[in-house]
Amino acid sequence: MNDASKTNDVVSDDNPKVVATIKKSELPATTHVHGITNSLATLDLTTKEGMIAFETFAEQYIRSDKSGLKSKADVLSIFCRAQDLGLPFTGCAEHIHVINGKTGIDIHIIKALLSRAACYWECLRDYQALYEYTDGFNVFNENNLPEYCVRCNNSADAEKLANDNPDSGKMYVYPVRFYKDLNGNTYRDYQLNAKQFQVIIHKNQVAEVTKNGKVPVYRVANQPIDYITTYKIYRKVDGVTVTSTASFTYNEAVAAGFFEKDTYKKYAKIMIGHRAFTLAARDIASDLLLGCMETTELKQTFGIPIDVQDIKEVETELVNEE
Repeated sequence: MNDASKTNDVVSDDNPKVVATIKKSELPATTHVHGITNSLATLDLTTKEGMIAFETFAEQYIRSDKSGLKSKADVLSIFCRAQDLGLPFTGCAEHIHVINGKTGIDIHIIKALLSRAACYWECLRDYQALYEYTDGFNVFNENNLPEYCVRCNNSADAEKLANDNPDSGKMYVYPVRFYKDLNGNTYRDYQLNAKQFQVIIHKNQVAEVTKNGKVPVYRVANQPIDYITTYKIYRKVDGVTVTSTASFTYNEAVAAGFFEKDTYKKYAKIMIGHRAFTLAARDIASDLLLGCMETTELKQTFGIPIDVQDIKEVETELVNEE
């Protein structure tokens, strides 16, 4: 691909996504994934000659600008992992990482392995905001609503349904409303009481409400209490389509201490998405991943800072030539 066919190919803190524009004329007629045969892939490391050839290659590769690897041991670990996964070393060198003696694979390798096995997936919830719901007594995270709860638009609808269906065994819940006072303090509607607070709809009411000894509050947009990303992966096994669904939330990331690192704070949506996808992939394709951890997952396990290169996303756009 020539330089004219690339755009936004610099990855930085401000631009974590690479967008490559590919002309149709530059696409090969066929793409071969299997059967990659080259001298490196066919090296036999169980022989003296094979090890000498590999060491020679490893020394040259470490000295290259592309490498980023600092030892023959790292090259060997990545080479062996690539062979285990059935992938070419040169295509994996930038996507398999050796961390404290363990090899981790990034999200692109995971998706490539699943695609090669004819898996496909959909993002059911892409960093979707979650809100609080209440029936006037109980408060729920909408992601954990009991089966007997029925969502309503507001308290009036919930009350009407409860009165119309007294023996249904259902609990009718509605979104919790949020309010603010003039000092910027935020309240949920169940925290307000008529003796201390009064809802106002315009500033002209402030003086009168304050004179009566109450705190004036005004309605604000409902505030999310969490964010969630959910992936569903499909795979056909022996003619039967099986699925795996996994989610990961902002609160789960907080509980795990992920936001102690700057990169996670900046790219929370991307990294939570990667974790949700990895969880679903590991459940449905453990035979493809062979127990490998995703790179950011492995780095967090050992307390190693995450670099923006670990989370960059690549989109490919196919354009017609005029």
